[in-house]
Amino acid sequence: MGLRDKLTDLRKQAQETVGEHKDEIQGAMETAGAAVDKKTHGKYTDKIAKYGQKASSAVEKFGDEGSTEDPDPPPAAPK
Repeated sequence: MGLRDKLTDLRKQAQETVGEHKDEIQGAMETAGAAVDKKTHGKYTDKIAKYGQKASSAVEKFGDEGSTEDPDPPPAAPK
């Protein structure tokens, strides 16, 4: 097994783990965002929300890539 195979396996494991725990990861990111917003006294609320949404989308996408089920299967070809 070469390095590329090992890295591919690690990526798959990470995707599966993120897919299983994405709600918890997103909850932790929201908590962190709220804590940062509080510490900065609301000065960067818009930026925190913007980047929090981007991070949440990235977690969602990465977790979905690792799922074994196809959430949106392609439509059947017309006959």
